[in-house]
Amino acid sequence: MNIYRLDPIVPDHSSWKYSEEKDCVWACAPSPTEARDLVAANTGFATLGATGAKSPWQDEAVTSCVLQPTMSLMSAGDVMREDGSPVDYKSASAP
Repeated sequence: MNIYRLDPIVPDHSSWKYSEEKDCVWACAPSPTEARDLVAANTGFATLGATGAKSPWQDEAVTSCVLQPTMSLMSAGDVMREDGSPVDYKSASAP
C-alpha cells in the first residue's frame, strides 16, 4: 500500500465548496487515483457535492497528489491531517 500527500494548489477554485477539508492531507491507497477518490469520500463530497460536480481532491488541476515513499505509519483506507488526526466526514464522530 502507498501513502500519498495531497495538497491544494488552487485554493480559490470553486470546487472547494464540496469539501469540508481544505488543507493538505495524506491518504493510504494503492494508486494516486484511488488516493484522490478516498480523500474525496472522506471530506464530505457525498453530502456537499451537486449532481455532475467534481471534488477538488479528484481534480489534478486543483490538487497535487505525490507519493510519499518514506511514510509507513498508515493503514489502507486512512486519510490523515498534518497533525495525525483522521479525516472522516462520513461518520458521526467527525470533528
